[in-house]
Amino acid sequence: MARAKTEKKHISFVKAALINNLVKDRAIIENRSESAIIEQVILDSFLPANKTARFIVSTYLYDDDNPIGNTLSAIFSYNAAGVDWKSVNDNLLPLVQFAKNQLIYSSKPLSGDEPELHHCISQVETVIDMLKNLAEEKPELKNAVQYEVDYTSSLLKILRDDPKHIKLFNFYRVLLNNWDYFKSSTITYRLLMDLAILEKGWRDEAEVRVELLQIIKCISNEWEQE
Repeated sequence: MARAKTEKKHISFVKAALINNLVKDRAIIENRSESAIIEQVILDSFLPANKTARFIVSTYLYDDDNPIGNTLSAIFSYNAAGVDWKSVNDNLLPLVQFAKNQLIYSSKPLSGDEPELHHCISQVETVIDMLKNLAEEKPELKNAVQYEVDYTSSLLKILRDDPKHIKLFNFYRVLLNNWDYFKSSTITYRLLMDLAILEKGWRDEAEVRVELLQIIKCISNEWEQE
């Protein structure tokens, strides 16, 4: 088996003697190289503990060929793989808020030729049906929900007929306004998955990646351990 490619990186420590002794003892106990110990400690410090979240961050967020949207889409896709229309997890509110906030100032128009567009339209149609069901289930919310139905229907018309003029972050607003109802549905995360891929305006900056990483670490700590 070929050895993994290694790269040398020169690092200076203020407390070098202490770190050296700590690493030596750990290496002896685990019968591993000191470099392997240091690498593991660094990765464990930065990456999520949950295996799925860790894989997504390593594969997408910190891969040079992947935009932020691919990371979001991967998490939403994983969460959509539930059973009986129930999502795997329902604590992704901070992630959805992050996505919406990022797009308020950096959203880019669609071309109308995106392969995900048709699937996205179908998910929005289902969301509208879900809102209609909510109005029937809770008559006291009928007027407020009807406003959401009308608003989302107007967004759907633009998405279907004139996608170049749609503002995708408006769909996040609809979901967030009714989050308690949508947070456990696989449909929600299928739509979010499409929205994340369709959007090309994600900012590729250190502060954005760090914020996203911290959100992923936080929410994945509540996921079932693998």
